[in-house]
Amino acid sequence: MKRSKKLTLAVMGLAPIVLTACSEKPVDMLVYKSLAECSSDVYYNDKACKTEFDKAQKTHRSAAPKYKKLAACESDFGRNSCSSMGSLYLPMIAAYMLPMPNRNRSSSGSFMGGFGQPLYRTRGGGGFRTGDNYEIGKSRQSGKVSTVASKTKKPSIKTRTVSRGGFGSQAAARGSWGGGRTFGG
Repeated sequence: MKRSKKLTLAVMGLAPIVLTACSEKPVDMLVYKSLAECSSDVYYNDKACKTEFDKAQKTHRSAAPKYKKLAACESDFGRNSCSSMGSLYLPMIAAYMLPMPNRNRSSSGSFMGGFGQPLYRTRGGGGFRTGDNYEIGKSRQSGKVSTVASKTKKPSIKTRTVSRGGFGSQAAARGSWGGGRTFGG
């Protein structure tokens, strides 16, 4: 088979994936670096902020990338950006992503979509990242952020540890936290 025909077939095979990603509806989420930022905004009251932050803390313990060595964690997140959890090291939470409350419904506490969760800041810069390594926002600012629904789903539970850097890895490593090229490394 000619090389140009193989290339055409490869491009045709990627088309459904690209079209699906482009057709995702945007989702508005809220990003806060602290409980005080959340409480001072108009979307949540103090009690709701505390409840959502507690949920994100609980999610952090199961969904954050886990490292056997401090040096490996700091390689991905920077010096003094990791903490120990028993014999493992996890990145520190840099911010929290909360779902946007649905103001169109009654005060039943319903949300417009997305899963509230901790966010991390990689050593290489850029915006905040979820436990599954999806970038949320293009900056490190707090407040309302527009993203796509697939980036706001409940993060996967990390049962394996990373023995070397890998948080900044490309999409192929999102579920396993290893291998691949790293950003800004």
